[in-house]
Amino acid sequence: MRRTDMIEEGTVVYYLDEDLVHSGRVTDVTPVSGGFTFSIDSYGACEGPYVIASGQIGKTVFFTEKEAKDRLGL
Repeated sequence: MRRTDMIEEGTVVYYLDEDLVHSGRVTDVTPVSGGFTFSIDSYGACEGPYVIASGQIGKTVFFTEKEAKDRLGL
């Protein structure tokens, strides 16, 4: 998937947080200029889920656990 393609809500993704790999489902996909934003159901804080830019795919958000672990060098 290219960064400019829309990701589907419910897609399982893997993300990096404090040098650990976590997984969650994509929610709240919103088109924006140059891509889209989305949230991950298991990633957020007391104030609610974080909004993530599509440019983070391949940097801090991945489609496979292996890609995420490779990014960390595990």
